[in-house]
Amino acid sequence: MQNLREYFGNTILFHAVMTGLIFLGTLIVGWIVKRFLSTVGRKLIAKTESELDDLILEIILDKIKWIAIVVGAYLASEELTKATAEADITARQLLGYAKGIIFVSFVTVLTFVLIRIADTSVKYAMETHAKRTSSKFNDALLPLLNRLVNIVIGLIAIIITLHHFGQDVSSLVVSLGVGSLAIALAAQDTLANMIGGFVIMMDRPFRVGDRIKLPTGEIGDVHEIGIRSTSVLDFDNNMIVSPNAELIKARIVNFSYPTSEIRAIVDISVAYGTDVGNVRTLVLNLASAHPDVLKNPPPEVLFLSFGDSSLNLQLIARTDDFRKRGKIETTLREQLYNAFQKEGIEMPFPQRVVRVINPPHA
Repeated sequence: MQNLREYFGNTILFHAVMTGLIFLGTLIVGWIVKRFLSTVGRKLIAKTESELDDLILEIILDKIKWIAIVVGAYLASEELTKATAEADITARQLLGYAKGIIFVSFVTVLTFVLIRIADTSVKYAMETHAKRTSSKFNDALLPLLNRLVNIVIGLIAIIITLHHFGQDVSSLVVSLGVGSLAIALAAQDTLANMIGGFVIMMDRPFRVGDRIKLPTGEIGDVHEIGIRSTSVLDFDNNMIVSPNAELIKARIVNFSYPTSEIRAIVDISVAYGTDVGNVRTLVLNLASAHPDVLKNPPPEVLFLSFGDSSLNLQLIARTDDFRKRGKIETTLREQLYNAFQKEGIEMPFPQRVVRVINPPHA
């Protein structure tokens, strides 16, 4: 090193040449690392069962050029500082500004790399969990988690940058804590609904497309699960918006989970004196012949009670989709009415027997 200094004979020229060599050397090292990871690294990672490491490697390879540039620029600026040690104050200030810009650039590049790695990892974890549990991937949860992770990484990057420039970050942290407390107190309901939305997305008591019964009694299909509220579309095509904080505390009936299989029930009344066995056979034949009624478990007819004017029975059949229940029940009622008319089975109506007793003549 001393020989090189004597060769150039000028300290500033020597440090200037070293600055260029350091920057160029860093770029060469970055190129070598990228080539190594592109060849040997890919082969080693390909042997693992997980695909996450392959995705992370692609992110690093995409940004390694910019990482090498900002690292090389920072190391070169450190070497250039030695050349300006005896220069005027203006030159040193300009170099200090340049080093600050280079440091911010390095933190920015590194932050973007970490954000992409975090986003990819969260998405991969959720997709893996969905495949392992045979559940549907929740598209609403991913943006929320990514946003939270990005905010945390961004705040850490800002704190590191401020600390590098000699700023006291402890007061900033305290201010953020006090501000967060004030915001939390002022927006308790909103935060409760946001936490409720996060719980719904994680616990998944219902999903988009599920048919549910709300605590207020309305029945409809889940249209959207948002951060603050959940939207349900009822049978009149009206949108019911319910706060998430209320839904996580209430009793929700989900007609679609764990399966969309549901019962179709038809109440039947026949007159006293009717052959119940004949009615049961007729009803079961009609139910079994319906294309949307499941064969397993088979339909069944229950004898419920002796009514005031009728024998009360009930047909219970199952279908594979809750959307078919209303149509099945309507079709079976029509078929049963026509079959009873054809077979001469009397369908009763309320009757009263009145006995008139004549008083004895005086």
